[in-house]
Amino acid sequence: MLNKIHKYITLFRQIAVWKTFYFLLKVKQTPKARFYIFPSSIVNIDKTARFIIQKGHFKVNDSWVSSRCRRDKSSLILCKNSQLIIEDDFTMYQGASMYLGDGAVIRIKGKSFINTNTIINCFQSIEIGYNTCISDDVRIQDSDNHFMIENGIEKQNTAPIKIGNHVWIGKNVIILKGVTIGNGAVVAAGKEVYNAVGKVPFAAIGAAVEVELQQFCQVVGIAEYSCMACYASQ
Repeated sequence: MLNKIHKYITLFRQIAVWKTFYFLLKVKQTPKARFYIFPSSIVNIDKTARFIIQKGHFKVNDSWVSSRCRRDKSSLILCKNSQLIIEDDFTMYQGASMYLGDGAVIRIKGKSFINTNTIINCFQSIEIGYNTCISDDVRIQDSDNHFMIENGIEKQNTAPIKIGNHVWIGKNVIILKGVTIGNGAVVAAGKEVYNAVGKVPFAAIGAAVEVELQQFCQVVGIAEYSCMACYASQ
């Protein structure tokens, strides 16, 4: 009991208390859910938006090291009629941002995080699977944010993104509209993903990355990683 009390006291010393309480009034959550906003956060939720936390915690602008100074601001913006659904634990680390345009939907299955300075821009639909970890400086965007005319026809500029369960997205990855990433996939650092990612032989990953995968699997609780895939564009 004393350890639990100490844990909550420490947490409340770290979060932006008044901002957290204010937005708790705007969020639909169950008794098993918790929403924490840390300092240097920008949160804007339109009155027509739906923000649901089903269980677990949702943290905005958290830090891996509690004493670390937050150099960058995290932002969470929900525009008109947008929906953000958090099904289980999810953390946005410092500098990470999520933007939901009018009518957009983001569904996050939980036990996952987006790391420092990662940006998710959603204008239609983005789904992030269970136990999926997204590294630093990643950009996920389901729209080109502009229209192109080809042979007099306006091309589609927005398409849903779906990221499966137990996925690892490496640093500096860019995921573009219409992409589906299968369960257990690993997207190598610095890649631009514009096609569906399936599974390839694990041997293609290499010894150095294998060590990182073993550590990753320990973090997310995957007992076997031999079926995981690596996406590395040539």
